[in-house]
Amino acid sequence: MKPMLMTVSAAVGVLSIAAATARPAAAATPTPRYGGQTRSNVSGCPAIVWRLAKATDGSLHGIVWYADLTGFSEADGSMVGGHFNLTIKSVRGNGPVGSVTGVQGRDATLTGQGCANATVNLRPLIIWGSGG
Repeated sequence: MKPMLMTVSAAVGVLSIAAATARPAAAATPTPRYGGQTRSNVSGCPAIVWRLAKATDGSLHGIVWYADLTGFSEADGSMVGGHFNLTIKSVRGNGPVGSVTGVQGRDATLTGQGCANATVNLRPLIIWGSGG
């Protein structure tokens, strides 16, 4: 009985160490990919700026804000085969609220509340010095 308890204790110890030092799955690790700025289609409104990261599972996450810094929002969605869908929700101040559906590299439409109406082009970021 005692040797079995020692074996179980050793196994639990090894699994605990493995769990504590394990790295997150690559699919869950987003990489900065897209960014840009565009004018609102609503007269007198500030420009809309975004930075998005894409995970290998196709999920998109990022932030969207007005250039006058009146508020910022979080963006969540997905991209499959270049087609993307994003939902934008305000998290601070008067951030943009709406949704974007389109195809990477082509104009898409942000449809939302107030100033959050614009033509968007989801283009890849050029990150100097990182090979991306």
